[in-house]
Amino acid sequence: MKSKRKLTWVWISMAALFTIGVADMASRSWAAPKQPPPPPAAAKPEEKPSAAAPAKNGQAEVVVGAFVNQIHEFSLKDNSFTVDFYLWFRWKDPELKPYETWSLVDGRVEDKGEAVVKDLPDGSKHAYLRVVGKVTRFFDVTDYPLDNHALTIVIEEENEEIHRVKYVADTQNSSASATISLPGWQFARLSSVAESAAYTSNFGDVSVPTGNSTQYARLTTAVSFTRAGWTYFVKMFFALWTCVLVAMTAFFIKPTNTDPRFGLGVGALFGAIASQYTVAGALPETNVVTLADKLHLEAFLLIILSVMQSTWALALIEADKAEASHTLDVWSRRLIPLAFLIGVLFLVFTR
Repeated sequence: MKSKRKLTWVWISMAALFTIGVADMASRSWAAPKQPPPPPAAAKPEEKPSAAAPAKNGQAEVVVGAFVNQIHEFSLKDNSFTVDFYLWFRWKDPELKPYETWSLVDGRVEDKGEAVVKDLPDGSKHAYLRVVGKVTRFFDVTDYPLDNHALTIVIEEENEEIHRVKYVADTQNSSASATISLPGWQFARLSSVAESAAYTSNFGDVSVPTGNSTQYARLTTAVSFTRAGWTYFVKMFFALWTCVLVAMTAFFIKPTNTDPRFGLGVGALFGAIASQYTVAGALPETNVVTLADKLHLEAFLLIILSVMQSTWALALIEADKAEASHTLDVWSRRLIPLAFLIGVLFLVFTR
């Protein structure tokens, strides 16, 4: 009787250590610190749209806004997306042509319409054009496949420095089309903010001191998307969880039937490896440990634990401790699935 109690507590301790190990795996920082790209802070709703201001001390304000029509070819693996949007400028300095002197930061303009320019009643000028551009962004995939992303479109003044041209975000008029969509994603919000970018270089101009810093106006527009429900998550891990279930059915087979008893665990392990390979193929090469990686690692540990348990159960039978072997199997049927479920819930809801 004491032997059975001792065996039971040993197995409970192993299951507890397994759960604690999963928890520790989730809490450790194995890769670069998580740095989700927060969308720019939008202006307060009560603020009125900024009017283009005339030059003061040589600096002219240019009001810039964007209307996003659609997002195409969003790829986490390629770190890129293609965006179709309208871009407009409003200014008062007659010497400026901001619709000709802007660039798409970290992107390539694939198509650009002719700018439509006109004079407004208040004396300012207005220009708008349609743009299709492909943008490169390095997405944070730490929470994949429960990740959310802000697709940022950065427009920058090319010619004039910040002391000459300053961007002002047209937050009231900037928005996204009601038909904007991405398969598996849900549009959350659009926000814009005007800022400046510094370049610490003289760009080879020896008439300027080495390390000279120049700043240029920027407008950052972020289109935020969230995962649409749990369907994608369940579809991705259904095969993995099936492998785990197959591995656990070994506890219902007598240890002396070595072929099926050990074959289930080995087959489940190969199935889990195939699942990991498939998931990794949808992501870029990165040293970040994603949520998907953690869930697969937990499955690997459980399957290996089931094979170790089968070895232990067989060893007990060979030592003429058949009753202890049966007790081990009974507790394994209860504790290992429970430990696995607790680990999955912990990883998912504490990410």
